[in-house]
Amino acid sequence: MRLEYELIEDGFDDTTHIRTMTEQAVMPGKGWLIRTTLYTPHHITASVVFVPATGGAGDGLFEPISP
Repeated sequence: MRLEYELIEDGFDDTTHIRTMTEQAVMPGKGWLIRTTLYTPHHITASVVFVPATGGAGDGLFEPISP
């Protein structure tokens, strides 16, 4: 299964040059995956969290950022 991720947060700090991106993907009938990626000048870190659906996974948990 290929998931379609929507961007829900994108931040960049000019002082530290750290960028944070948070995205969500709907897993039909199961819940959502929330992926946060942290980019620094020296490292890339990713964290993925599964949020189970209580009544069925429909739309995303958060409003996506418009491109």
